[in-house]
Amino acid sequence: MADEPQPDSIERRIEWLILACGGAIAVGAAIGWGPRAAEGAIIGTVLCWLNFRWLRQGAAGVIRLGLAQAGAADVRVPRSLHAKFFGRLVLLVLVVYAILVWLHLPVVAVLCGLTAVFPAIVIELGYEMVLGHHRWNAQ
Repeated sequence: MADEPQPDSIERRIEWLILACGGAIAVGAAIGWGPRAAEGAIIGTVLCWLNFRWLRQGAAGVIRLGLAQAGAADVRVPRSLHAKFFGRLVLLVLVVYAILVWLHLPVVAVLCGLTAVFPAIVIELGYEMVLGHHRWNAQ
């Protein structure tokens, strides 16, 4: 399709949708459980957004590396790439642990914020289908 969306624009929309869904989660938490729950949801959403960005950058690095070494017999993946990928997960776990232990925020609210990527992806999929950018239209 000539008007098919670029992956970068889809990923940017998902980033903004993560923040929007996280905001809605925080409002719901504030209404249902109070300001501490809203604070937990906001912090969880920010961590979700950072995790998505770092994952996106890591995946882009792997793709660039794969394209650069496409014809090579011996493919070499730098250790820094492994460190960034697993460091992202370790940092995320440590920050969530610190938030839950030291700040004593509600666990469910933080987890709801951390999962804001799921409704963001579903909304983006619906958006793409409404615009007709899904693969079922390809002939």
